[in-house]
Order: sequence, then structure tokens, then C-alpha cells
Amino acid sequence: MPDERTCPDCDEPLERMELQGTDALGELSIASPSTDDGFLSGVRAAEILTPVPYVCPECRRTLLYAEE
Repeated sequence: MPDERTCPDCDEPLERMELQGTDALGELSIASPSTDDGFLSGVRAAEILTPVPYVCPECRRTLLYAEE
């Protein structure tokens, strides 16, 4: 993945931001589905990632990237 993300609309470098507003535990996360087909496979996650917002300073488009 490139070090510098760019806006798909105007090709400007995106600025990394901090998420505000979270769940009761204070964290927001994205879970990829488990690859296990066994019992309770839908409950477990194969990987937990944190969504990180990036904003274009030109057009204000906001993109969320799932990062570790």
C-alpha cells in the first residue's frame, strides 16, 4: 500500500484524521469474517482492524481505510 494516499476525485494527498464518536467501550473496529466453517464461525473474526478516516483537503471527500 502506498505511503501517501490520494483522493480518487481530485488526486490531492489525503490527510489522516482521528475518529470521534465510538461505541460504549470507546473503540470502533472492523472484523473480517472467520474462515472457519465450524460451529460459531460467524461469531469469531479472522482479523480485527481499526477504521482510519482520511479526508481530502480540497473536496472534503472522506474515505475510511481498515488498518491494523
